[in-house]
Amino acid sequence: MRMNKRFYCGVLIIISISMACSHETNPVAVSSDGVQISYNKQGKGKPAVVFVHGWTNPKTIWDEQMTHFSQKYKVVAIDLPGSGESGNNRSNWTMKAFGDDVAVVIDKLKLEEVVLVGFSMGTAVVVETANLIPDKVKGVVLVDDLKDPDIKYPPEMVYYIDSVMMDLVANMNNEKLVANGFYKNNPDSAFKRISDMYAGLSQTGWKESLQGYFTWLNENCTESLSQLKVPVIAINSDMEPTNVEAIRKYVPGFQAKIMTNVAHLLFWDNPEEFNRLLEESIQEFIK
Repeated sequence: MRMNKRFYCGVLIIISISMACSHETNPVAVSSDGVQISYNKQGKGKPAVVFVHGWTNPKTIWDEQMTHFSQKYKVVAIDLPGSGESGNNRSNWTMKAFGDDVAVVIDKLKLEEVVLVGFSMGTAVVVETANLIPDKVKGVVLVDDLKDPDIKYPPEMVYYIDSVMMDLVANMNNEKLVANGFYKNNPDSAFKRISDMYAGLSQTGWKESLQGYFTWLNENCTESLSQLKVPVIAINSDMEPTNVEAIRKYVPGFQAKIMTNVAHLLFWDNPEEFNRLLEESIQEFIK
């Protein structure tokens, strides 16, 4: 009988550990408007590196960086509302709302020193996050976007880009993604990876968040950049020029690191070089 009790106690402990581990692999925070925000976390060490994806991407877009940087730092990858495993029950799809979502995750994890890394639309998000919690942010890394903050987008251009992007995600194929400059190297494996990421995802909030992004670019970008109190570094592809002097009007001390022979998903096209430049940038923030 004593052995049976020990056996059952052992089973209960194993079940409890399994439940705890399962919970840890799928953690969520709750936004200020009640949306569940899914995130992954790995590793230990300061500063924490927080990765924010681009428009409609899931957090798994950063898998290689999560594996690499978790060897030295605590790393966090977030699904913004409307993407990946996060909820989409919201009406406010602005960049400021997304910035607050990232800040909520940082607060839940009690992170005191963070480097924010934002890709594409995520660049706007991390700028807003840095302005919300400047005391916790050591630096911001903008990945292949905001190359000229003075550019404005008229309604007809926004309409055209909206139609192209919504068609791209609704009728995705390798030729379109390559032609639109999303990736350059290993296109077949990149397409397989991105197809798997998007399989079965709801499109709720996608159109609205794209509109929110262009509204931010036209109305809030330069003011938000001017409010930053933390250093900013860009890691960009050379597909389009980076107007360093234009950005420095709003962010004195801004630096840009340019990668060649890569497309928009530069951290897929050449992860080794991207990781090297990101590590270099983190060290510049904390020295």
